[in-house]
Amino acid sequence: MSETQGQPGLRFTAVFVAAMMLALMFVGLRAIDVSQKAEGGGEGLVVRQAIFAGVGLAAFAVAVLVPYQRIGRLAYPLFILTLALLLLLAAARFFHLNLGPIRNQRGAYRWIDLGVFQIQPSELAKLSLILLLAWYLRLGDHYRKLLGLVPPFVLTLVPTFLILIEPDLGTAILFLPILFVMLFLAGARKRHLLSILGIAAVCMVLPVPQSTAGMDPRELAERLQTCYWPRAESAEQLRLWQKDPPAMILSAAPLAVMEDHQLERISGWLLQGDESVAHGKGYHLRQSLIVLGSGKAWGSRDWSDGRYYFRMLPDDHTDFIFSIIAGQWGFAGCAIVLGFYAVIVLVGVEIAATTNDPFGRLLAGGVVGLLVAQVCINIGMTMGLMPITGMTLPLVSYGGSSLVINCAALGLLVNVAQRRPILLGRRPFEHKENTSHLPYRPLEERRDHSSSRATSAGSFPVRM
Repeated sequence: MSETQGQPGLRFTAVFVAAMMLALMFVGLRAIDVSQKAEGGGEGLVVRQAIFAGVGLAAFAVAVLVPYQRIGRLAYPLFILTLALLLLLAAARFFHLNLGPIRNQRGAYRWIDLGVFQIQPSELAKLSLILLLAWYLRLGDHYRKLLGLVPPFVLTLVPTFLILIEPDLGTAILFLPILFVMLFLAGARKRHLLSILGIAAVCMVLPVPQSTAGMDPRELAERLQTCYWPRAESAEQLRLWQKDPPAMILSAAPLAVMEDHQLERISGWLLQGDESVAHGKGYHLRQSLIVLGSGKAWGSRDWSDGRYYFRMLPDDHTDFIFSIIAGQWGFAGCAIVLGFYAVIVLVGVEIAATTNDPFGRLLAGGVVGLLVAQVCINIGMTMGLMPITGMTLPLVSYGGSSLVINCAALGLLVNVAQRRPILLGRRPFEHKENTSHLPYRPLEERRDHSSSRATSAGSFPVRM
């Protein structure tokens, strides 16, 4: 598709994306303001978030104005730069180093402090991975074969592994859903994708033996509460096993490699109904559920009505901002916020479905997949449906890197909408069984070739 193809000004569908983005950013500023008032603080975070919003709008404008095909050519350099930043953080975490702007913050190495602001490379990795996969999958049909899926999975698992080292489990679990959405849109065979999901599910529950020798009491307690066997079903049994621990335990494979604080979140989620957990490792979740229920149908209407609840919720302006929305504006406010997201998703699906450029379709699908995954994980976490993983609510939670990257991602979505054809063309990624040996030809050339063959066939008689 030509880079200059498109219409001047925002198209009708693109206006919806921009309007919903602005609405969500405004809701975020209001919720952060409520959080700060409840904690007795000033307006410092609100002002900073407003500055981040301005930078995000600038990133949105750049992502809209520069043709996305030109941005796609930067996919590999941007991905390499992201990997280099992630490697620096992983090395600092592995060797427990403080390297100037890279230092330990709350037990993790996730940020690069540049003085005026901080950069979180894992946020940049979301967008760079979408660009790279869209650019890689746009040509050919090699991913229609099982071995052809290896390169996309390797490209996805490398940054995932580096982010897990930081550690940042919440961001890392986003990458595989994005990969599967983009492979599905690219035309990968469903049986291959389902087979991989089946193997992954088996690996998730695969029992792994672990020796208890050398475990400190805290780690031993967490593993006894999350392992298959022998599992501590009561506080009394846990105390007995801590005094005389079994020599071997069996845990699910992911739990066997998790660190203590991650296991603590898992066990706090699994035992959220236990009163003994509510004032310890389950405190965040318990307070989140209290604030969610305090809003009822229409919310407190006045922030001072719920200030006692809000003050007791840690990280309420970041990971648990949805709880503040529920407590302040009730079920109605939550429904409106979810409606804003639903409009962006529906418009994004329509944009991906009506573009006949493979790169544009994959780019739009990847952005929509990223948005849906973030929203589902964050809201599921605050409602106790998923373990707490440290996931922000896109465009609403406090945080500069997350806000700017999400604005840039929506800018790419609008970019695709601006440069798609008015009429629906032939569906991209329509493959025959074995066409990997054929060179790639744009759809426009295929239609021209088909028309010329039809003209030739009509000009000469065909003998039967």
